[in-house]
Amino acid sequence: MVNWPEDLVRDIARRRCVLVVGSGVSRQATGNGGARPPTWDQFLRAANDDLPGGAQQHITAAINEGDLLHACEWLQHKYGHTWTARLRSAFSAPRFVPADVHRTIARLDTRIVFSLNFEDILDRALQDVHGGTCVTKRYYDEGVSEFLRGIERYLVKVHGSLDETDKLIFTQRQYAQARISAAPFYNAFDSALMTHTFLFIGAGYRDPDINLVLENQNFTYSRTHPHYFLAAEGLHSDLKNSLRENRNLQVVEYSKQDDDHSGFPVAISELLELVEEQRQHLASTLEW
Repeated sequence: MVNWPEDLVRDIARRRCVLVVGSGVSRQATGNGGARPPTWDQFLRAANDDLPGGAQQHITAAINEGDLLHACEWLQHKYGHTWTARLRSAFSAPRFVPADVHRTIARLDTRIVFSLNFEDILDRALQDVHGGTCVTKRYYDEGVSEFLRGIERYLVKVHGSLDETDKLIFTQRQYAQARISAAPFYNAFDSALMTHTFLFIGAGYRDPDINLVLENQNFTYSRTHPHYFLAAEGLHSDLKNSLRENRNLQVVEYSKQDDDHSGFPVAISELLELVEEQRQHLASTLEW
């Protein structure tokens, strides 16, 4: 079982938590022939391998070092106008179907979900569970900051979507441009960090713009209540301490069980059970 912190369960139950989902959540879906969505580094490695003449060593080195932004920038340049087709072939064409865990995540009903993914797997599960009432915003949309004070359920696509591939945040240059052109979103993101507890699931601790916002806020408000990062067991204590000290992230660990991380859906189901119990308690005591 996962040792879910009581204050995190409480904040989710009170809808004072923002859920941030990454490619590890998408990996739980399956498509044609049992295919699973690739993670970011898996996609880049495959694209590099398929280059005429074989993989470029400097791109392989960048991926191995975790410098995925530059690796992606170089690959996008090499593929040119065929880059969009490659993206959609990997993330859309297999017709991925949401898994049970996507619906479990939707049932957590956190009101605000930030998706780091640009496919629509979780998007469809949210609309299905909530009867099509979830409002979808992209980081560049006018009025994206509505999620801060709005009363609806919101899904915010932090890196854009496959509908408009020219606005995807996928490279070093795109990150730099977005921080200027989409300043209203990043200001709202920062505000949400001050007023809500964040839970990162299926996300990488190296995500560049997430790290920038977390580190800036942590050194400004160093004694704030922590945010949480769900990770498979095995992170060494020094890394967990660094995440807590530098990004205000407290690691919550689960047993992955196998290479497909079968323990992940179990962990989320356990969390949902705790949240539903807490909501029943709140409903009976009226201590909202």
